[in-house]
Amino acid sequence: MRSLTAPAENFLCKMSDNTFGIKFGAFRIRDMISGITLVDVPEEDILKEEGVLTPEQLEDPTKRLVKYHFGPDFLMLQTIGLKVEFSVGDNPVSNMIMIERHYFKDKCIKSFEFDFAFCIPNSKNSWEVIYDLPQLDDEEKQDMIDSPWATKSDTFFFVGEKLVIHNRAEYNYAPLD
Repeated sequence: MRSLTAPAENFLCKMSDNTFGIKFGAFRIRDMISGITLVDVPEEDILKEEGVLTPEQLEDPTKRLVKYHFGPDFLMLQTIGLKVEFSVGDNPVSNMIMIERHYFKDKCIKSFEFDFAFCIPNSKNSWEVIYDLPQLDDEEKQDMIDSPWATKSDTFFFVGEKLVIHNRAEYNYAPLD
């Protein structure tokens, strides 16, 4: 996954590849300078959505692709915080790595890699990362605003060398209606 030079066209693993029972709960994205919360999804909303979908629907790429419409002001932010809650199943999870890549028109604009050394079995975990957004010039920002859904990301979770989760997202920075 480290060698990808463009966003993945398809999911590179199935939901059933997550043999460690890793489940994501609540998540929040906030602007670290103003303190404004940009996205806040409580665990109840995720559980409600999971309870409605059948296993076949969970494998459907149209159900797994997340779309965010942030609006143009998002491109002015400098530093954001991402807080995620997740749980693991009955087995310990050692050496989990998250790799996240953001692309605009097939050009990588930001890449992150985070290590989770160990998660105890049947645990609920909270993780927050604070990071700087890519510095874009005015022309690049305008191009992103004028190109809704052309900004994409892939997030890969490995346990050891095994890919267990692949999430994809698309972003729209056009003005909000």
